Amino acid sequence: MIDTPTPHEPAPRLEAIFRAIAGSRMAGVSILNPALEVEAVGFRHWGGDWVGVLITPWFMSLICLPDAASASETPSWQTQARGTRREVELPSGAYEFLTAHEDELGPYLTSSLFSPMFAFPDMNQAREVAAAVLAEVFTLPEPDAAPTARPPVGLVARLEQPVSRRGFLGALLRPGEKR
Repeated sequence: MIDTPTPHEPAPRLEAIFRAIAGSRMAGVSILNPALEVEAVGFRHWGGDWVGVLITPWFMSLICLPDAASASETPSWQTQARGTRREVELPSGAYEFLTAHEDELGPYLTSSLFSPMFAFPDMNQAREVAAAVLAEVFTLPEPDAAPTARPPVGLVARLEQPVSRRGFLGALLRPGEKR
């Protein structure tokens, strides 16, 4: 069940930090899609942390940020080295994330969806895909679906699987389903 939202919603701060990165470290880099901007989409409180999608001109990722309380009370948020793989259980299953850190933000988890972002002609399409991703990861599996014993598969690995255009997001985001 999704936790009750709190007033410490992270989207404005996350957007400000990544806009600053876009204007500094990423300025002039050839992988930027000039039709896109930084936007945090659909962040919600889940399991004591915040989960949503971050769109930038250079990537789209599923992001998990510690709630203010969990960041200070949960040692795992403070002690994991950058690039460490970490499994996050979401309503639709377990997903693989990498630990990351920005000085202004602190530790966070990221699961890459797209990079670079040239397949997106505008922000509307990027927002639609971000919303579809969130709808999939926050949808409980069908009760008839048999549980699988497979380990979680990263979202990037799922991108490499051949699927139809219609089945793309489902194959990308529903763990354990065969297409």
